[in-house]
Amino acid sequence: MTTGRGRPDFEQGLAAALAAGGARAAQLICELCVDALPVTGAAITAMVSPDRQSTMWATDEVAARIDELQLRLAEGPCVEAFTSAAPVLVPDIADGVHEKWPMFAAAAVRETVARGMYVLPLLGGPISIGVLDFYRDQPLAFGPDDVARALRASDAAFWAVLDMRPGGTLDPTGAPDNAEPGGGVDVDVEGWLADVPLERPEVYQATGMVIAQLELSPDDALATLRAHAFVHDRPIDEVARDVVARTLRFAKEK
Repeated sequence: MTTGRGRPDFEQGLAAALAAGGARAAQLICELCVDALPVTGAAITAMVSPDRQSTMWATDEVAARIDELQLRLAEGPCVEAFTSAAPVLVPDIADGVHEKWPMFAAAAVRETVARGMYVLPLLGGPISIGVLDFYRDQPLAFGPDDVARALRASDAAFWAVLDMRPGGTLDPTGAPDNAEPGGGVDVDVEGWLADVPLERPEVYQATGMVIAQLELSPDDALATLRAHAFVHDRPIDEVARDVVARTLRFAKEK
């Protein structure tokens, strides 16, 4: 199935979006995809790991909520697309077959109108720096033209996210690199977004406080925050803010 603009117009739109640069480029790419693909909403998310991510742009509250649920639960199509470096296309999240993400699938059906979910990793050679994700409020399988168009959009989204990094490079030192789109680079994957402000600084601050309170590893401390958010059905950001404000404290079990 193909909707919206013809291929030349779509390619020109992506080029115009990249010319705008920065967060404006992310916004324009998402809006162009909603116009040209059979989707209801879109988001671009920068990631360095499944638990360290920042939504650069979301077209609506549902798209933003889908990203937040995956950060809270550490599972879902965005996490899989990022870690596998491969597209994840789900015609209907409510069909009950997504055993890899049981908590996310249940929460998405319960808390959002999303049914179809389609996620493309943002790749520069072997380097994955985030995802471009779409949702649709009715079940639908992407056709070949839709997949091709989404892949072109993910290429553009890669360069849009990269442009938000000081120096516009994957090199953590900020030195120019000569990587072409789709070309390989040798880079510190964990460090390339280290100096880019993320939208959830409280989560990382709260994780540090839980490490001190419970003498846990960073992974276990973050898992503790996630578990509390899940059990109490609250966004992880809110739980983190309570920890930072010292209105919520975790104590060792005796």
